[in-house]
Amino acid sequence: MTPAQHARSPFRSASFMNAGGSAPRPAVPFDHAASFELKGVPGNIVQDVINISSDSGFVAVGISYGLEEDRARPAPLNPLPTAPFTPSSIQLSQIPTAALIEGFRLNPRFERFIFNDEPANGRGRNGQNRERTFSNVALAASSADTLVERLKPSEEISFLFSIVDSATGRELQDEPIHNLASLGKSNGERPFRLLAQPLSFQPRSTVRLQIVERTEGLRGTLFIVLYGYKTGGAGTSEAFASFPGEAHSSRVIPFDYVTSFSLRGLPGNQIDEEIPINAEGGFVATSIGYGLAVDSLDVSLTGGPSLGPASINLTQVTLNQFPTSALQDGIRIRPNFLRIAFDNNGVLSSNLSPSVVNRLFERLNRPEDVSFRYNIFDAGAGRELQNQPINNVAGLGIGNGDRPFKRLARPLMFGPRSIIRVTVEELFGRGTLFIVFQGYKLLGSPVASQPPIPGRRARRR
Repeated sequence: MTPAQHARSPFRSASFMNAGGSAPRPAVPFDHAASFELKGVPGNIVQDVINISSDSGFVAVGISYGLEEDRARPAPLNPLPTAPFTPSSIQLSQIPTAALIEGFRLNPRFERFIFNDEPANGRGRNGQNRERTFSNVALAASSADTLVERLKPSEEISFLFSIVDSATGRELQDEPIHNLASLGKSNGERPFRLLAQPLSFQPRSTVRLQIVERTEGLRGTLFIVLYGYKTGGAGTSEAFASFPGEAHSSRVIPFDYVTSFSLRGLPGNQIDEEIPINAEGGFVATSIGYGLAVDSLDVSLTGGPSLGPASINLTQVTLNQFPTSALQDGIRIRPNFLRIAFDNNGVLSSNLSPSVVNRLFERLNRPEDVSFRYNIFDAGAGRELQNQPINNVAGLGIGNGDRPFKRLARPLMFGPRSIIRVTVEELFGRGTLFIVFQGYKLLGSPVASQPPIPGRRARRR
């Protein structure tokens, strides 16, 4: 081939060509996750099985994990009410000291009894969410044991794990491995571990994972994710074969497609968002990032009998003087204000100025604590990109940005006018969640010249 002939031949990645020169179906990034319900009993053995689908093989290139911890613990009121009571009348002196220091919230299971319905117009003039108001519903005295929950701090999990490829009968380690030694910290402040060599699994094969708990009292759902790509799968878009693999071209520009979710702090609430790929060219996603934008962590108290212009008695401050959103998110006394909030006898202070009280509490709604499960669906090709909804820390890393962006095992290609659908199930956290597909556009690619679909208009992002 002469230099002139070489210049006229577009470069194509090896993933698009086989030995015979035909265009095979491309590799598609995919995550296989296993989940384990932890009881907090050292020595307890839990196992799960990953089933490889029958339509394609799977190649694992890395492994990650994350814990969806159940941090809520009952914080019984003291003294307990002897008659029906309204939650808004609870005083700070009735809440256990440990809950005030570590953090507390109102139990989400009682939410429809505690608060009135949300306002019809959910946002005020400044764009912030409107606060809900307390209802006048009186709760039975027996509910005082579980109405307030203490939110224990997150702790590092410890467990042993082993992985077995059931199809070949081979183990992937000589003995069970400690998670920190093999995978790093569980909170996501680390890169995903890359395997020394890609590990291939045939269609219909199974992967068995076994966990041995080592941390006492730690409850929640543990996710272990094998991430990689599917090979030779059915249902892939034929338009993929038309995407050139040009690494440097004026028709290839970096681009991010963004989807955002308004998290309300309601565990179990599901939200769907769609990203339409515009008609000017295809899109290739190479990595995924995310982050939570939260409002101020400050908590300002409203007026009441104990909020006079002079001094404030903390023992008489009631819950109806706090923003309702803060009680849903969880609040605590700031660690550097503990010596001010409590007297020498360990009782809440009875003589504080209003300016100090309004700086005394902080919300627990921090980006690093956000917890949700996500599912990504390629509507254009009709395929899921994971075998089950995956915890954010296990699949993407910590939410405060202290980690690299997750790089996909293979570029994920979308044709013009296709749609990416993302589903999020809330677990903890309030604010605006951004999930970003980072990659590049292929301007004027051959698939972009397809005639538009009648009656459909692509939304440009």
